[in-house]
Amino acid sequence: MTKLNSYKMTHIKATISFLLFLPFLTLAQVSKTSKSSIEKVIMFRDRAEVTSNLKTSVSQGVSKIEIPDLASTIDGNSISVSGKGAFTLLSVDFQKDFIGKRTLALKDSISVVEEAIEVLRVEKDALEMQEKMVMDNTEIKSETEDLYKDDLEEMSNYFRKKISEIGKEKLFLKRKIKELEERKANLENQIKTDPSRNLPLGKIFLTVKADQSTTAELTIKYIVYNTGWRPMYDLRLANTQSPVELTQKAIVYQNTGVDWNNVRLVLSTAPVNKNGIKPELYPQYLSFYEPRTVPMMAKSSRAMAAPQAEGMVVNEMADMETAANYSEVFEKTLNVEYDITLPYIVKSGSEETVEVQKQSIPAKYVTYLVPKSDKNGFLVAEVKAWEQYNLMPAEANVYFEGTFIGKSYVQLQANEDDLKISLGRDERIISERKEIKDYKSKRTFGSNIRESFGYEIIIRNTKNEAVNIVVEDQLPVSQNSDIEVTVEEASGAKVDAETGKLNWEINIPAAQSKTLMLKYEVKYPKDKQINNL
Repeated sequence: MTKLNSYKMTHIKATISFLLFLPFLTLAQVSKTSKSSIEKVIMFRDRAEVTSNLKTSVSQGVSKIEIPDLASTIDGNSISVSGKGAFTLLSVDFQKDFIGKRTLALKDSISVVEEAIEVLRVEKDALEMQEKMVMDNTEIKSETEDLYKDDLEEMSNYFRKKISEIGKEKLFLKRKIKELEERKANLENQIKTDPSRNLPLGKIFLTVKADQSTTAELTIKYIVYNTGWRPMYDLRLANTQSPVELTQKAIVYQNTGVDWNNVRLVLSTAPVNKNGIKPELYPQYLSFYEPRTVPMMAKSSRAMAAPQAEGMVVNEMADMETAANYSEVFEKTLNVEYDITLPYIVKSGSEETVEVQKQSIPAKYVTYLVPKSDKNGFLVAEVKAWEQYNLMPAEANVYFEGTFIGKSYVQLQANEDDLKISLGRDERIISERKEIKDYKSKRTFGSNIRESFGYEIIIRNTKNEAVNIVVEDQLPVSQNSDIEVTVEEASGAKVDAETGKLNWEINIPAAQSKTLMLKYEVKYPKDKQINNL
């Protein structure tokens, strides 16, 4: 061996020794890898606080503890660590791991399946060659031309048996190859359709110092994004004499890349994403408006440049236990929390519906009619002192007499004393609004025109029970002192002068009807035209 070759060999051996030693250097920097288990998740509307626990050993001196397979959406500034043990926590560091272990695991599985398919195809090819050889030898020849019948039958049975065996083996291999190809397609589909598998993971590194080897029990809390919850309701009514049975639900979702298995969920209404600083009021100075003269620009054949845009900123299952039977409601100073003690599984990339609370709410049922817009009534539940029920604006499924009748929306209005929940159309309350043609007129008096309008509103109750009904209509509202609107007849309606809204509260017995009259006059200068009359 030449000196040059000897030098190369020595260099190669040194390089190999360094590469072999490199993992040990890495392990010396991260002395311990410990997986944590998620115990509790406090869900906010657009994020979550995760609490996880782990128990691990700590070596003497300064060492690192790596906590892998965490969500990559962790807010690194939110990580807090507490625990028990004779050690000192020196630092906390969060890093994203872009290797994509889950996708790599799927790709490894695909490679294994592909290899198995190749092996089966080789076996299938070998069987086909064997089958060809057998078929090539089925032509029986004899120099003496005196084969006995028994010999011919024996040889015929042999070939038939052999071909049958080969055919069965080929069929078996064909089925196995098909199964493996379907398995491969499913694995490939998981990579394409499951976005959470393409998400990176996160790692937390804890640097600790211990005077001697010890055991550490750690609790780690952190905020994660790409998760949250939204409220939803089920409203069930047995009849219009019973209270509203309200089931409050939460649609919990998360796309953190990490599955939550058997975790304790706490749903919080705290608005963590909103500004918490009280607004300030500043003096509002008044002054006279003085129009500014804008000089005319000389025309130019050259088009003016456009100004730059500024920066753009259903079944009834009342007796069945659900999560609502395992939840507690805690009213705090600024928010409400629903603590679900029943463990839940929330897979990454999925949604789970959680029942958080069931309440029986007394309500007054009123049918509202707006004959000007619709001939049918609309059943509305009016709830007093609704603030005590910790409700939030949300969509609701409505069930009446055990049947799903549609969707509604629970809308909270600060300026309303009662909470009004629309429960759907009531086609057994019918109305008709007819113009009184004999009353309608248009007359001129001096410099003014007087126009008269009249309407007859007929409401019929086709039910076999009396019904409370609120009928709504409207008068035109003047925005000019030269336009006057005068009510001639309104059958005792309450009139809102600002909005022109008319309101009748009536009770109609079963299978009866009632007629309301609305008459009004509009006076305006005869040299003017009125819009929207």
